[in-house]
Amino acid sequence: MADKETWKRRVASWRASGQTAAEFSASHGWAVATLRGWSSRLKRESAVAVAPTATRVRLAQVVRQAAPPAPRGGEVVVDLLDLRARVTVEAGAKPETLQVVLAALGVGGAR
Repeated sequence: MADKETWKRRVASWRASGQTAAEFSASHGWAVATLRGWSSRLKRESAVAVAPTATRVRLAQVVRQAAPPAPRGGEVVVDLLDLRARVTVEAGAKPETLQVVLAALGVGGAR
């Protein structure tokens, strides 16, 4: 039984040949299902290996306004103009929440 590296080479040769899976398999004496199976498996493994990681930020509400509102008493407003983001933190919000939001936006050193 051929190993993974052997099947990587075989699948690459098949792709480069321009032949159908059935034609290529028949010319090498392999079952077409085996060639297709290895091709699918290698493609899945390759996709998993290069999958990017992502940071998710959940927003409770997004409101578009013509002009930003003035801060209310006890409210802290942080404008991140280069990121085109405006973060408004209500009075009494936990500092850890703001740190998580700023970290997700790529703003370092926030306290």
